[in-house]
Amino acid sequence: MKEHITISQLSQLMNVSVHQLRYFEEKGILYPSYTEKNQYRMYGLHEIYRLSHILLLRKLNIPVGQIEECLTSYAADDYNQLLENSLQRVQDEIANLKLLEQFIHKVLKEHHNLTHQDNEYQIRLLGTRHLKLWFAFENDQELTARDLFEQRPAPPQLFENDLHYLSDSGQVKLCYETTDPADYILEEGSYLYKHFSVTEDDEIEYEIQQLQRYAAEQQYECLSKIILVEKSYLSMFDNNKLQYEIQVSVK
Repeated sequence: MKEHITISQLSQLMNVSVHQLRYFEEKGILYPSYTEKNQYRMYGLHEIYRLSHILLLRKLNIPVGQIEECLTSYAADDYNQLLENSLQRVQDEIANLKLLEQFIHKVLKEHHNLTHQDNEYQIRLLGTRHLKLWFAFENDQELTARDLFEQRPAPPQLFENDLHYLSDSGQVKLCYETTDPADYILEEGSYLYKHFSVTEDDEIEYEIQQLQRYAAEQQYECLSKIILVEKSYLSMFDNNKLQYEIQVSVK
């Protein structure tokens, strides 16, 4: 019949592969209108609309195994709920993509700044930072993978954020920035800082001593204890080194 089209023509019309159309038939959700003597599968307008419905459900991430139930027993309220659930998933995905976009911009900006500054001490105005304590360990304790594992659950996207190491009463407090109620608040102000990279932990202690010496030579009054900020995400640009920033509030 001239008003019908072949499976190849249906494939071209609906921009879906012949293999996919045969798969839908195998799963019992799309059959041809009839099959000619030469075994050509022929499809009419009814099958085209049914296929469009199937493709929409697939776009909404409905499993193929559930589509037959949708097509045969779903009422308007069921489809309304299905669309609302899909909308929520899409909005969540958009929010996650926006967070990823912000993170990429952050890494690119910090790496650009890093490559366009000399490796010397600078003064920078920093805003108030609210920090949440993850866990504490002794000053002379070497941090290990086991320590991190035993402190589960880790904060979300832990190594995509700045980790702050605060020295307090013989312990190191490992913290991360938060919008929740804070355990520590770093006040807004001028901070003497320096970015550096290390391969061994003892290099960090050296940088701390150098900062203390420099602040004394320049007659800066230190208003806070020294803060060590780990920027592990910048280490992707040099896998052999960890990237840190050392800071102290001064006037």
